[in-house]
Amino acid sequence: MKKIIAFTILTLIGFNSFANDNAKRITEQYLRKDISEFKNGGNNMITYYVDVVNASQLINEYINNPNIYKKTYHKRIINIKAVASGIKTDFFGKKYVIANGENKFEYVSLEMHQKDDLLNINKGDELNLICAGTLNNAKFPILKNCLKTDVYLQMFLEKTMNDINELKEDDHPKNYYEAVYLGLSQFDAEKPNQLNKYKTIDDLFENKTLFNEIWILVGKKWYSDRYIN
Repeated sequence: MKKIIAFTILTLIGFNSFANDNAKRITEQYLRKDISEFKNGGNNMITYYVDVVNASQLINEYINNPNIYKKTYHKRIINIKAVASGIKTDFFGKKYVIANGENKFEYVSLEMHQKDDLLNINKGDELNLICAGTLNNAKFPILKNCLKTDVYLQMFLEKTMNDINELKEDDHPKNYYEAVYLGLSQFDAEKPNQLNKYKTIDDLFENKTLFNEIWILVGKKWYSDRYIN
């Protein structure tokens, strides 16, 4: 389930005939709330898919045991918070950002997704990026396809909701947010009109009895899929 999310912006498409408006609306609110919590370091499910680290942590893990490091971070999505130490150029003329660890001789190499993304990065800037882990490490960790966290999270929101667009009633969820949608959709089908009363996800959270009933359905969708696959 912990698969890398492709760095592509998908074109929005119309919802299919199985889509449930209440379930869709509340799922999107739930995801937006999770995104806000992720940005502020609160409880959220995005950290199930995205590892939050700093430069020193990555460097130390790599130095201590490169093999374990590679198994941990290869093809993982990584949110790195660091300070830009400078811009370097490799043998092929490709520029990349470096972020030092505890000293100037240790650094993480950060390869931006787009060349133009480097234009607004200067030495001393605080970085908050989401990147892809890779096995192609040399002396220190290399992260690729880096995007600003806000940009990535917007793409994550769009991709998740577009994937929900395509779900059918009997589909298995590919991630937690699809399980949320399918659980809400099942509840709304079995007990129509109840979700209409709740304009926001926070309103739904306040009704603990109803919330627990729905999240039992969500849990069944989520855990059954994980064990099946």
